[in-house]
Amino acid sequence: MSNSAADSSPPQSGLVRRMIDSHSVLGLGLAALIYVVSLTGAFTLFVPEISLWENANVPTTSAVTPEVAGRALENAQGQLTPGNEILNVIFYAPGEFSPYPTVRLNQRPDRDSELISTDWLVDPATGALLSEINAPYAHFIEELHTALHLPAPWGRYLVGLVGVVMFTLILSGIFAHPTIIKDAFKLRTDRNARLAWTDLHNRLSVWGLPYHLVLTFTGAFLGVAGITVSALAFVAFSGDTEKAIAVLNGPQALIGAPAMKGPPDYAAMIRSSQAPDRKITLLVASNPADSGSTTSIVYTEDGILASNTGDIYRNSGEFLQKIGGRGAEWGARVFGAVQPLHYGTFGGYPIKLMYFILALALTYITSTGMMIWFKRKAQQGQPKPGSEAAWRGMTAGLTLALSLGALLANIGLGAWVPSIGLALWAATFTLIWKVSRPLRLVRYVWSASALLLVGAVMVNVTSTWQSGMVFWLVNGLAASCAAALVFAAARIERSSQAIGVPVSGALDYAE
Repeated sequence: MSNSAADSSPPQSGLVRRMIDSHSVLGLGLAALIYVVSLTGAFTLFVPEISLWENANVPTTSAVTPEVAGRALENAQGQLTPGNEILNVIFYAPGEFSPYPTVRLNQRPDRDSELISTDWLVDPATGALLSEINAPYAHFIEELHTALHLPAPWGRYLVGLVGVVMFTLILSGIFAHPTIIKDAFKLRTDRNARLAWTDLHNRLSVWGLPYHLVLTFTGAFLGVAGITVSALAFVAFSGDTEKAIAVLNGPQALIGAPAMKGPPDYAAMIRSSQAPDRKITLLVASNPADSGSTTSIVYTEDGILASNTGDIYRNSGEFLQKIGGRGAEWGARVFGAVQPLHYGTFGGYPIKLMYFILALALTYITSTGMMIWFKRKAQQGQPKPGSEAAWRGMTAGLTLALSLGALLANIGLGAWVPSIGLALWAATFTLIWKVSRPLRLVRYVWSASALLLVGAVMVNVTSTWQSGMVFWLVNGLAASCAAALVFAAARIERSSQAIGVPVSGALDYAE
């Protein structure tokens, strides 16, 4: 929310002034991280669809039989490298947003080695393993959103901190604008362009307020999930952390149980867990060679918002218990609702598209808030041309990196997406920060980004085209983003002057 006020605004109380000051300090300190997390969060909503978009000749389906799922798991288990330790095999059932079955094998040479994960597409008719899934672009976007490509667990914790700051910013913004409800539809288009932009910045903040509160709170929760288990134990289980973990994760493995004589009977477990009001989403078999380990069948229940509902079995086939969902303790229900609330995986595509628009609006709010702040500092005789150019470079560089990644993924160079994308982002940031006419360069960067996105769509349509809603959706989103970038590039100087960006002086914006 903006700190700017109309010239005729009434004197502000001490509380309001303190809230405005804290709003500015917090916003400046982590504005760049907020922007990155918000923008990538919009596209992370479509990671399943982008993963499919990156891969050619994917057999799509709406459901598979328990027997097909069981054979896929057995086939994946059979791919274990001799001498390696198997951690688990996971079957991902086809769903609305990912209409294709996949299976994953997690293994490692020993306990001190890094995890080796391999994902395969599954033939929905036979359960045979097809090609390995190669979705580096989707992974690049998701990792940037959830961990900023920083080492675990620090990247995730930092993103969680960003969520906390964003939540605090929203609350401080509410107190900083006492007339927030009264002015919910105020757009002063009849005075000057900067006030119009400031009002639009504030109105988007208000109109999306419920979403912003939910998104930032759940994002903070997910970012520090390891810490929140302790908090959950304290609040819901009187400090009993072991009980909290048992409620959330279910029974643990038995020590010293005999080895399995063959793969677990996955199909029988799936059939046992099927019900008319359930939609099975995945199956996780931990150490399937050990009869004392467990297999979890996760599903959604009609009318229940939760991501951790499921049945737990011993690998030997014995049913142990249900966790989460209908009838669970309220602490587990709350914990299970966090992920679907954050990623908009309930309510189908109408909800997901609404989340996408609101996430982009949050990105826009962050960007215009910074530009309005730069103007305010200039009016106070404290211009920040270097910081303003750096902000331009950071935002334009991220746009270029994401656009190039889309093209690389479609021409068979997806493995280079992380390294080239991050390097290009850094180079663009530095160049725009240092040049004497940054707006001209930003215009070129946005135009180039639009061309890259158009190129990605054309390559996808001509070389890896598949029918279906997912491909129409992702290609449509990419084309829409390209059109928006062309429009923004054409209006960049006019828009910058509207919110008060200097047109002469240190940055020399004038063309």
